[in-house]
Amino acid sequence: MSFENKVVLITGAGSGIGKGIALNFAKLSAKLSLLDINHENLKNTTKSCKELSKTKAINFVLDMTNDANVKEAIEKTIEEFGKIDIVVNCAGVLSIGGIIEESFIQDFDKVMNVNLRSYAVMTHYAVPALIKSKGCIINIASICATLVDKKVIPYNTSKAAVVQFTRNVALELAELGVRVNSISPGLVKSSLLESNASQEAIDRIKTKKSPLKHVLEADEIADMVAYLASDKALSITGADFVVDSGYTLLGSLLEEV
Repeated sequence: MSFENKVVLITGAGSGIGKGIALNFAKLSAKLSLLDINHENLKNTTKSCKELSKTKAINFVLDMTNDANVKEAIEKTIEEFGKIDIVVNCAGVLSIGGIIEESFIQDFDKVMNVNLRSYAVMTHYAVPALIKSKGCIINIASICATLVDKKVIPYNTSKAAVVQFTRNVALELAELGVRVNSISPGLVKSSLLESNASQEAIDRIKTKKSPLKHVLEADEIADMVAYLASDKALSITGADFVVDSGYTLLGSLLEEV
């Protein structure tokens, strides 16, 4: 599989799943436009991508909740490469806290703005370019879209909305030649996970909640992204792909954290 001469824009590319996706596309010879809010992380990802491939990688340090910055990044990507073929929406934040807590509304707005609204903004501004290239969009959701856990209402709600957003956009853009799909990962080794769960808790989940006894690596999600972005998936749109080592077979994901 090769993505030579394909231009891939990835949000949340500085760490975790987004970084894994960026590195995989670099290996597959894609031209990359990488977005993240963390300058140091993004610089490291960009450097690693350039070391893996001779194809060009550019980056934009920005807050995905700033609409003007998102639009500018798209415009500069097109200015640099002449087109955009693939958009991967992967930016995300997680907030732990219950609905009765004082900070709930603030946390809810923050999570929804990054995890959902930024996907809508990116899609809105990128669609004209994707129509021209007959490209595709891949949104990173989560198995939390269908699970119920305590104190993660904003996150779980945002991810459920991403799946529904994906399906609706897919229907609208199908006749224009643009495919839109989502991926719902289970537990993935990432900075987001490590900042919200102890290693002991992760080990408990791995033992009790994974039929395959496996915590996913980012590159496993990256492989699914590459497949959905490839010509092998030209008949797939409006679908959500669960990649979770069987976690959803056993119910709640976070109760052990």
